[in-house]
Amino acid sequence: MARLKNAPHSLAQPMWPLLRIQRSMEWTVLSKEADLQALEAASGDRGFLVFKHSTRCPVSTQAMRLLERYQAPLHCPPCFLVHVVEDRMLSLDMAARWNVHHESPQLLWWVQGTVTQHTSHFDVRGETISAWLD
Repeated sequence: MARLKNAPHSLAQPMWPLLRIQRSMEWTVLSKEADLQALEAASGDRGFLVFKHSTRCPVSTQAMRLLERYQAPLHCPPCFLVHVVEDRMLSLDMAARWNVHHESPQLLWWVQGTVTQHTSHFDVRGETISAWLD
């Protein structure tokens, strides 16, 4: 709120805290198949997002930067990160189990036993998540 000149204090500044309706993206790293299986079993109706990231790929690095700057809505599903180089077997297992061709970078939304949305490369960004949630 802009400060008003010559206004009484009550009009110059809000007297209540502003409600935050967004949050920064927070990632939990997945590195074991057992972690993925537990996540699938516990995900519920909201599901979860997985960002498959290559530490060797500049496109993937750019996608990660865009996602880190994204202000996710509060109803955004939890987000998980898989390093595809370091945890290659997990990444390939996900592709086979979920029947989604492996890409990197890749963003997947898993809900109730299936991948409902996925995208890769230059479409991995916050705006994509927002569109999926609408």
